[in-house]
Amino acid sequence: MRRYSRCRLGPVLVPACAALLAAGCASSRSGAPVGAPAPSSVAADAVRRGPIAARSNGPLAQTFLNLRPRTAATAAPGDLELRVLSSYSSIFEVGTGSAGSVSFDGELWRTSFALRTGLGSRTDVEVEIPILYATSGFLDVFIESWHAVLGLPNSGRGTRPHFDYDMSITAGGEDAYTLTGNRVGVGDIPVVLTQRIVDARGVAPAVFVVAGLEIPAGSESDGFGNGAWDWGLGLGLESNLGAWTFGGGLGWIDRVASTSFSEAGLEVQDGIAAHVDAEWRWYAQSSVLAGLRYENAVSESLGIEELGGDVLELDLGFGIDGAGRSRWLVGFSEDLIAASGTDFTALLGFQTRF
Repeated sequence: MRRYSRCRLGPVLVPACAALLAAGCASSRSGAPVGAPAPSSVAADAVRRGPIAARSNGPLAQTFLNLRPRTAATAAPGDLELRVLSSYSSIFEVGTGSAGSVSFDGELWRTSFALRTGLGSRTDVEVEIPILYATSGFLDVFIESWHAVLGLPNSGRGTRPHFDYDMSITAGGEDAYTLTGNRVGVGDIPVVLTQRIVDARGVAPAVFVVAGLEIPAGSESDGFGNGAWDWGLGLGLESNLGAWTFGGGLGWIDRVASTSFSEAGLEVQDGIAAHVDAEWRWYAQSSVLAGLRYENAVSESLGIEELGGDVLELDLGFGIDGAGRSRWLVGFSEDLIAASGTDFTALLGFQTRF
């Protein structure tokens, strides 16, 4: 088991919070988004480009349902919204305990195509189809340089060759999980129903509830899915304050272990998730987006942090209006605990409404 310190909360979170606070002070002094022609023509409190709808992109974590951060606004009946989010993650979580080992060394690309439509004035449903591809990748040198610049630990990356690939968990001599590399596959398909129960009134937040069901469409043998039906419930809040919007949410997921995971004598924990997010409309056509997401560990059966560690990811990005009814997202995520999460995730998103 590794004995070096892997916590990197301070070097990333402190400058991020400082930047967000500085943005807020600038907004408060000006009274309107930076670069906006006038508050009345921007309608800042009516525009929502966030939150960043990211989720944990770890090899094992992606096989379970996740209730992504979302806005309280629901799609209108008859409208069809298409959202595409591509997440490319570099992962190095390698550790050994007395009961087994985790070897997550590679890169994972998950591109999700989500369709959302309204079922009523306060209700919508979304179906997400994820496409997965895992590979040895090309980011090892970049990640090591990134960590060196920010003063972050490399978490043992120097102990293995660059551009190596292994995504597996073993326990008691049995293969508990393996993610097949260099193969494109469909993951499990989440279906999420959202019901807004309270509308925003001034600073009083909007309140909404979500219910999700994940269809086991991904190959269990290739590691694209867990071969079981997951379901979950969540609660969200959202409040507008001039050029700012703040949101948050809680979620619970009934995670189900795959057959191979159970046969290896490993158990999974129910998912507990929480997030907070902030949006600053700094210009008439763009917003600065930030979020913080927590997810509990998938399993503590091996007694090592690479499987039993919680995840706390910081999301930062920009939401930019495109042509017509389209919108773009550019950003990244960084795991602040650095126990079982991804090292770095690049995010690129697009959405439009028909």
